[in-house]
Amino acid sequence: MKLMKVMESMELVVSIQNRESLATALDKGVGGVAAYLPRNPDSQVFSELADWREAARQQRVKFYLTWDWLVRERELAGAPDMLAAVARLAPDALQLRDLGLVREARRSYPGLPLQAADNFGIHNSPGVRLAAALGFSRVVVAGPVSLKDLALMRRQTAMPLAVILTSGCEGYPNLCLMEEYLGVSCEACCLARPENAGTLMATLEILSGLCQLGIEAVQLKSELFAPASLGRVIGLCQAVVTAAPMERPRVLAAAREVVEAFGETLGMSPPAPGIPAGPPVYPLPPAQRVAQSSSRPGLLGRGRVWLEVRDYAEAGALAREWREPLVLGLNSDTYAAFLREHRQWDPRRLVWRLPPAIPESALGFYQKALETLRQAGYNRFVAGDWGAVALVGAAGDQIFGDQTLGVRNSWSMACAQDFKVTRVCLPPGHRSDHWQEILAATPFGSFWSYLYRCAALAVCPGEAAALTPPENLRWMVEDGKAFLCLKAPQNLHDLDPWFKQQSILPLMVALPRSPRPRGELPPWLVPRPLARPRR
Repeated sequence: MKLMKVMESMELVVSIQNRESLATALDKGVGGVAAYLPRNPDSQVFSELADWREAARQQRVKFYLTWDWLVRERELAGAPDMLAAVARLAPDALQLRDLGLVREARRSYPGLPLQAADNFGIHNSPGVRLAAALGFSRVVVAGPVSLKDLALMRRQTAMPLAVILTSGCEGYPNLCLMEEYLGVSCEACCLARPENAGTLMATLEILSGLCQLGIEAVQLKSELFAPASLGRVIGLCQAVVTAAPMERPRVLAAAREVVEAFGETLGMSPPAPGIPAGPPVYPLPPAQRVAQSSSRPGLLGRGRVWLEVRDYAEAGALAREWREPLVLGLNSDTYAAFLREHRQWDPRRLVWRLPPAIPESALGFYQKALETLRQAGYNRFVAGDWGAVALVGAAGDQIFGDQTLGVRNSWSMACAQDFKVTRVCLPPGHRSDHWQEILAATPFGSFWSYLYRCAALAVCPGEAAALTPPENLRWMVEDGKAFLCLKAPQNLHDLDPWFKQQSILPLMVALPRSPRPRGELPPWLVPRPLARPRR
């Protein structure tokens, strides 16, 4: 009886792109449909969405609206009117990514149900608890995620969870900076290819596993399928969801016969003609799109510059001449090496970076490591997603949020500080005027910045490194994850005086994934004279 209740509660939600996909989904009797809210929608868009909502209501199908793009500071003035238009639509829930929008929606429209979009970036139970504190009524878990980690998450929280069955992209959606750095949309990205979408049978087998976990909803992206096959795909998913546990092997066998008859590979629809990817939000200057070396002298740290190292061995080597803080990634190898020599380190000299997308199965290690580090006086951490923020923020540690937190406006900054984020990295950019609007709208001293780094524009499971990257990007594999990085480092030395004037600190020189020789300081980074032997 309990299992039947779980199966009945699993909702199949189909994302819709047009009236044709809406009609197909409603004809198949799905549990819900999700429409996308584009950037800068006009009255015609809202009129169309209202028609779709009414059609769904007539069929007793839930209507969800997805607003999963970040609002830049210059767009913030129009956000209240857009929220008001969304509230008038009265969707069954609004899926959001932007932290500031979440806060404003809860304040202005407390009766509007909110859900965390997948690119909000919830990968584990600490992230789910943060989502609950924000007032979300459901979390779309950010993939890729294993059934094992989903099962562990399910045991740790009563928050309703949803999973996107397949996206056609190998990357973690909240960690993607492709559009902001290069102007590359999801449709044009090298990770979004038909061969990356997997197979329909693999999707159905994953769905069968999800049915056993008590996941409240699964979301199917209609744009991955040819319009003629969408109805058949929905029907196969419904057959798996509604089957009794003992009947699922038979249902999957029958589905395999259908798949073999109609073609197995999921086909991703190409971008609509006439809709280019668009210019980058912050275009890189041509000089930074090719490999270059700098001989610029005279940048002195004196507490303002942090040096991020590749591993523990490099930290030990550079600590002999670099007297300012070092940033070191926290993983099992660096932690074990540190414990063997922890008495040689000064807590003021070492800042720890938490990895992106910590899976639920790895939380035990990180919770134990963080507790040990805190007891030893280490209380500064760099975090790139909200699960990591939640993991370290409860103890009152200093949190330096990375660009992938998605803080792009003053509303988001205020909310981030409520969650104990000390400072946030400036959004992607390369000139001071790129940040003037957000700096003018936020408290003085709210930001830090990279001074030098090869930015990771996408983060994926390690096997994604087998994909061929674009000419100006390359794969780097670290700790089981593949990072799609710029080949050339972004170098902001010329802005150092302006950063100092604006109290933007620390300034981080990041050696990971850079072409710099291992164990050597960049020639333009002048260390402070050695004062004492202790690291």
